[in-house]
Amino acid sequence: MHTIVEQKTKKQTNLFNRFAQAALKNPDHIAFKANGGKGKSYTYQEVLRLVRQLAGLFMTDEFTDCNEIGLISENRPEWGITYLAISAAGKTVIPIDANLKEKEIAYIFDHSKIKIIFTSVRFESFLVETYDDIKLYSFNEASPNYWVKSLNENVQIEESQANENDVAVLIYTSGTTGDPKAVELTHLNLISNLDGIQKAFSFAREDIFLSLLPLHHTFEATCGFLTPLMNTCTIVYARSLKSKEIIEDIKNNNVSIMIGVPLLYEKMYHSILRSINSAPKTKQILFKTLFNISGISWKTGGRLGKKLYKPLREKGGLNSIRMFITGGAAIPSHISKFYNYIGFDFVQGYGMTETSPVITANRPEDIKFGSCGIPLEGVNVKIDSPDSLGVGEIICSGKNITPGYRNNQKETANLIKDGWLHTGDLGKISDGHLWITGRKKNLIVSAAGKNIYPEQIEENLLGSNLIMETVVFGRTRQGKQGEDVCAVVVPDLEQLQVEYKINPEKPDIIKIRDIFDAEIKRINSEVTEHKRINSFEVQLEELEKTSTKKVKRFIYK
Repeated sequence: MHTIVEQKTKKQTNLFNRFAQAALKNPDHIAFKANGGKGKSYTYQEVLRLVRQLAGLFMTDEFTDCNEIGLISENRPEWGITYLAISAAGKTVIPIDANLKEKEIAYIFDHSKIKIIFTSVRFESFLVETYDDIKLYSFNEASPNYWVKSLNENVQIEESQANENDVAVLIYTSGTTGDPKAVELTHLNLISNLDGIQKAFSFAREDIFLSLLPLHHTFEATCGFLTPLMNTCTIVYARSLKSKEIIEDIKNNNVSIMIGVPLLYEKMYHSILRSINSAPKTKQILFKTLFNISGISWKTGGRLGKKLYKPLREKGGLNSIRMFITGGAAIPSHISKFYNYIGFDFVQGYGMTETSPVITANRPEDIKFGSCGIPLEGVNVKIDSPDSLGVGEIICSGKNITPGYRNNQKETANLIKDGWLHTGDLGKISDGHLWITGRKKNLIVSAAGKNIYPEQIEENLLGSNLIMETVVFGRTRQGKQGEDVCAVVVPDLEQLQVEYKINPEKPDIIKIRDIFDAEIKRINSEVTEHKRINSFEVQLEELEKTSTKKVKRFIYK
């Protein structure tokens, strides 16, 4: 082994060099905390040292013919260290969803030609037994393949020579309608998105992020991993997705920023409502009075909720939170309004894997409930072929746009036309803000030829405190034109217990069906006729979702 000497060339713009610049300014600051703060912690100096050594290993002869390196594990500090080291060496990270089935993992291995994989104890035995031709490095200290054993302090890099146009990461989409597509994102794609996020929001060294969402997903990787690191914040990896442990992790670590998907915030919302509804009448009246006052202050540009609800936030262990960020799917506007009224900066954004991923975001000082905010700096957004209401397909351009899908020119050509990426989402722009009406492929067409957006009907349904979650879809009418509007609703059993004495341990499905029959009739009475639900089903279990908590709509049609 020998020390790798960096060539004295112009410093390249890439992820590692950006990270190193930040780390050197705050070497003793904590970068990562494992297991809700109860596990191992790493300072920026320690992370930088490990990344340099691991990147040095990747640049030895052993890795000469290896351009793609796989990464599959639960969220943990070592995941991030490996990601940075792979990109620092000018190679491509392939983050794999830890919840995929064996057949799906096999597809990624075959398509990407992975020869090297980094993993945790959870997957080590399976990978060793299944892929004897792949070199494996383990995060498990007891493993003979423990990754740290391969490091050599005499073999490391100081600067990365990765080019801004090199592919930093190859991300496989969920593939709900066919084989997954492999999205290429370059260093420039990601850095341009990070720059846009930095200009849209204010982050301080003292900010502490709670990492909940799976790191293989671009939303978490860019916003919950790279963003805090480039700002020398601290990242705490949550112990689990259990509400009790999330609250404990927030309280024990003074977490100030949390990134989540709508489902998580919806569950928290229902939990808070149940606590309020079970409180004495005087406290219920006080809460509602303060809520109305906070709402009035919002209309005049005030934020009285921050003071009015401080005791409530303290009691709930959430007073350290200054910002909740949601993305990955639409969230009902009444839930966004609720969090903001009780004193949080609750901001919604919009994006997709192919855009690195953020396209637009509300700013804490400019929140419009129901909108996805304004474009990041450097991202252009417009509506293609708008109808009389201004609704059309959302398209965008910018340096954050993927160069395309690997080995799939046809799908790349469908995605990017004349430099504009076609999102497949429908929306409009009003007051500079983007408002999404629905997904093109989810659109329901009535017998009269009218467009119905299921996402809007879902928001109506979720306005009921009896409904935990729902999915709305169109079903072809036998022998007739158009589609019927159908819904599957998942009841909030705890709320049904409070209001209707339903036993959540042994729910009376017939009684529940009658309750929802009346509830949906009430909701139907408040919308125009062609948007009314024609039929519904009650499902007691959660809706089936992807690993990023998006509902698998296609299975309910």
